Amino acid sequence: MSFVDVAVPELNIGTFTYDAPENLKKGARVIVEVRKFLYVGFILGLTKNLSSDVKIKPISGIIDDEFVSDYDLWNMALWTSKTCLCGVGNVLRRILPNQIITGEKIVLPPRFEIGKFSERNYFNPFDNERVNFFVDELKTNKRTLILFSRKEDAAKFFNDLPDSLKSESVLWQSMSGVKAWNTWNLVNSKKIRIVIGSQNAVFAPLSPEKIIVDDEANPSYIFIKTPNISARTLAGVRAFYLGAEFITAGSVPSLSTFKRTNPIEKFFPERNNVILADMFTSENADEKGIEGHIKLTFSLLKRTKRELIKGRNVLWIFDRLGESSEVFCENCGQSIKCENCGHVMRSEGGGNILTCKHCGHSQNLPEKCGNCGYKFFSGKRPGIEAIEKIAKRFLDSFNVSVYTQKTRSKPKGLIISTRRGLELCEKINFSLIAWLDLDFELSGNDYNTRLKVFKILWDSYWKGRNQNSDRKILIQARSSGIKFADLMLRGWSRFFPIELKEREEYNLPPYGFNIEFDCDDKIIREKIIDVFERENIFVMDPGDLQSPLTINENSTEKISVIFNENFSIRERRFIKITIRSE
Repeated sequence: MSFVDVAVPELNIGTFTYDAPENLKKGARVIVEVRKFLYVGFILGLTKNLSSDVKIKPISGIIDDEFVSDYDLWNMALWTSKTCLCGVGNVLRRILPNQIITGEKIVLPPRFEIGKFSERNYFNPFDNERVNFFVDELKTNKRTLILFSRKEDAAKFFNDLPDSLKSESVLWQSMSGVKAWNTWNLVNSKKIRIVIGSQNAVFAPLSPEKIIVDDEANPSYIFIKTPNISARTLAGVRAFYLGAEFITAGSVPSLSTFKRTNPIEKFFPERNNVILADMFTSENADEKGIEGHIKLTFSLLKRTKRELIKGRNVLWIFDRLGESSEVFCENCGQSIKCENCGHVMRSEGGGNILTCKHCGHSQNLPEKCGNCGYKFFSGKRPGIEAIEKIAKRFLDSFNVSVYTQKTRSKPKGLIISTRRGLELCEKINFSLIAWLDLDFELSGNDYNTRLKVFKILWDSYWKGRNQNSDRKILIQARSSGIKFADLMLRGWSRFFPIELKEREEYNLPPYGFNIEFDCDDKIIREKIIDVFERENIFVMDPGDLQSPLTINENSTEKISVIFNENFSIRERRFIKITIRSE
């Protein structure tokens, strides 16, 4: 017998030590007793921290004598636990079906030899050409996992496959339910050669020989729930442990891929298709009851009207939802706060509905101010609903509408939206896409702001485009925004070296890890700052309970040790940790 550490996914309270037979491999499922209840656990290995006076219970039973799936998944779980400052049990609960966690018996899968890791890429802004490339890659008769940044893209790719490939493929969707369990078993048995899906498909038990990640720079690959890391990063980790071929693709590479592989850029925007409009030569458009101007350049209005007259569609992008970003009392100046979380609220639906930007809670505009009793309110910082009213005044004979997540009908004419509106490029042929205020887009505090803006500008030019498209993009900006837009014209091969140089200086991804601690408990939040600053690790505090504390470090290993030694399991439940390595 030997003493081993065991992770119990159903209990979010670390690991336990038990007496177990020596022939059990790491990852084996066992039954253990915790507080008089039986749970399924996974063997982590021989324990290193055992006091001689502690009485150790034996395990209560053995379900499998080795891991239930591919060992690259097991190794990825260990790596993720260490990197993301979370327990192995937490990660296993995320990557394995509930039936495995609760002890259902399965037939163990066939095992394959480890290959030799290799990496290549395919960056092409034309979606149809990338799809053709992926189809050709699937014809090589290798077990292949292909990830898309959106579920809709994965489903469309699967549905459009030739019958000969579709018969060997499965669309990886939800991890719950009988259908998902049957799919997991089918893939785990290796009776399927190809798995297609979005971020969750990175956990498919395929033992792939090839992993393809499309639109690899897309931030939507980052998981909202534990582990809070990019599925694209995990795909690379799996490929390394498998010795698989790793293919990154998209219209633009991620910074880490550019730094690591230095891909060659082959496609650039045509200069006459990108119009830079100086916002100093513009109309100051106002909406009654809302403080703040909307700048509409003469070039924007003239070109929009010209396209609408031709019966074409135009998209205006301004990344601020609602009618105004904040509502306040005209008498005392008090802003209306969310009843749920206390955050400021934006006005929507003509100003009668207020929605919290933080938690999404909606409530009616109050009849009077809760602070002074005054009955009149105003807004600050106009959003896309205010822009819609202004646009209708300038373009009163044309169809003008707002597109949001709630929009169900297919809009036409002039469409006003946040950056979400770019998803319409797959359904609507826009002849003009206009950015109403690029400087506003660049004003974010996130270290990734410039990269995000570059990516969405790039997407607005290329998304849904074919080689014969005459789409133009118009960018309203002041001097700093104009310089940035001009840099976009030169392509990512010119922009990325500048961005990498700045990030290297401040140890930002991809040179280090950006670690965010989300916690709205003031006492625990202050403890996080105190604990790490005692270790001479600088913590960036924005001074807002709704914003995360941030640390930049070369490795998460030291952070993990400090965090686990100083914070109890109860305290950790109030802290959400997000690791950014891209």
